[in-house]
Amino acid sequence: MRFAAGEGLAASLTVLVRDVSAYAGRKGIRAGVLVLSGAMLEGIGLALIAPMLAVLFGGSNGNGRLQRVSAMLFDWTGLTTLPARLALLLGVFVVAMIVRAVVLMARDATLAELRIGFVEQQRCRVAEDLAAASWSKVVRLRHARVIQVMSGDIQQIGVAAFFLTQCLTSVVMLAAQCVLALWLSLPLALLSFVLLIASGLALFPTMRRANALGKVFTNASQILLHGTSQFLGGLKLAVSQNLQSGYLAEFRATIAEQSEQQIRYLRQQTASRLVIATVSAVVGALLVLAGLTVFHVAPAMLVALLLVVARMSGPSGQIQQGAQMLANALPAYDAVRSLRHDLEDGAMPIVAADDAQPVSGEIRFDQVTFAHPQDGGGEAHGVHDLTLTIAPGTCLGIKGASGAGKTTFADLLAGLYPPQSGTITVDGEPLGAMLGRWRNSIAYVAQDPFLFYDTIRRNLAWADPSADESRMWQALDLVEASGFIRALPAGLDTVVGERGTLISGGERQRIALARAVLRRAKLLILDEATNALDPATETAILDRLRTLDPRPTLVIIAHRPDSLNGCDRVLTMSDGQLA
Repeated sequence: MRFAAGEGLAASLTVLVRDVSAYAGRKGIRAGVLVLSGAMLEGIGLALIAPMLAVLFGGSNGNGRLQRVSAMLFDWTGLTTLPARLALLLGVFVVAMIVRAVVLMARDATLAELRIGFVEQQRCRVAEDLAAASWSKVVRLRHARVIQVMSGDIQQIGVAAFFLTQCLTSVVMLAAQCVLALWLSLPLALLSFVLLIASGLALFPTMRRANALGKVFTNASQILLHGTSQFLGGLKLAVSQNLQSGYLAEFRATIAEQSEQQIRYLRQQTASRLVIATVSAVVGALLVLAGLTVFHVAPAMLVALLLVVARMSGPSGQIQQGAQMLANALPAYDAVRSLRHDLEDGAMPIVAADDAQPVSGEIRFDQVTFAHPQDGGGEAHGVHDLTLTIAPGTCLGIKGASGAGKTTFADLLAGLYPPQSGTITVDGEPLGAMLGRWRNSIAYVAQDPFLFYDTIRRNLAWADPSADESRMWQALDLVEASGFIRALPAGLDTVVGERGTLISGGERQRIALARAVLRRAKLLILDEATNALDPATETAILDRLRTLDPRPTLVIIAHRPDSLNGCDRVLTMSDGQLA
């Protein structure tokens, strides 16, 4: 996927049309046939108006070709009386309109399926890109940007897809009506086309303004979402220190700016509709005047042509308004493409968990270096020339000051970051060549464990969906969590809140440890995973983890020396190296 920042309106529209067409495939061809059929059937219905008026009021319909077709139809049916001929024409008209209604129903259903499918495809692709992206890319993303793309921007893509299909449908209908108008009266049709095209060109600049406003909406929505996310994350701190007023002032300013832009956009749309209505009225008046005084068109033909032109104003207005809405929604599609482009570099294919058998063996770091890039320069933190061997079943303790490189080491061990130099191997096989199998072998518990806004049962089952309640209680007993959970009114079905905020920090850590135990991992990484527990509870839990059978390789990162007392080896990290 290629993406160029700052693409113009035409380039963005071209990409959207290309991507929708690629997704549509055969269903798109079917939709095109239905759109064309609906336009042709409407043209047949409009063409029947002139001969019906001619039969009803007498005289010629003013069109030689239409006159011959009508005469052939009457001769073939043998109808000679006025009521019979009128009934025949009305019957053909009714049948054509019923068939058209059926075709339009199928057309709208097919187009809706295409729009919904395309939007969901975009949402799934963003999720897949996030899951496959390099971890170094993911951790540097603003959460507000991702949430905005997955919610508001994807929704705007649905709007863009809707108006794109509406515009294309209107173009086909307008083309069919133009052909009919030319067939009815060439000079009057050409006159109306000139007037309609001139009005369309005059409104073209509004598309650029709509596109610019769309960019403002997209940016403002992301800023608002980021501010809301930050405020919710720090709400406890803000309330405790009476800092809510600053957030509220920023919130009001952002809302005011969005409201002003929306009002400008609505005024622009209202002005465009006024222009379209005025032009339609002027075109109709000029056609009547020119038809009667200059071209001497028969009244029946003039009425039919006026109806055709009146019908043309509908698709013309839909094209103009749809184009504005499409231009307004295109920046959201650009935002989605931009995020996907940013995630491309370093992406890895996703290996299904069932297709990747766990692996264990000797882990070796050989002169591994990884430095985190720093915005604006500055000293990069990480690990440097790290050489280390971890035998299977070893309990390894890692200690060191904050910023010494302990968490970077754990992330490298989990395969989240690829070494910038040096190699990591498991039983002699490069880690990068076996990431799917390796990650199936790992349980990783961080200092601030993540719990879903769900029940304790669902949070535990996330590690192993096949785990039954008996296994869950065994894991909870091992980490001394079963007591407080049994005391809860809902037990395992207690909802823990956003990120587990309805329970204490120590309870969160114990649930996360139980989840790791359920995984039956070959390698268990604990990065300050017990620092919220009291020393006695921590010691008891770590002792039990070391007695698991089969015993996993344990890597315990901690600040408290007592946390590492039972380890087979204890290493100290300083400035990204083993001291």
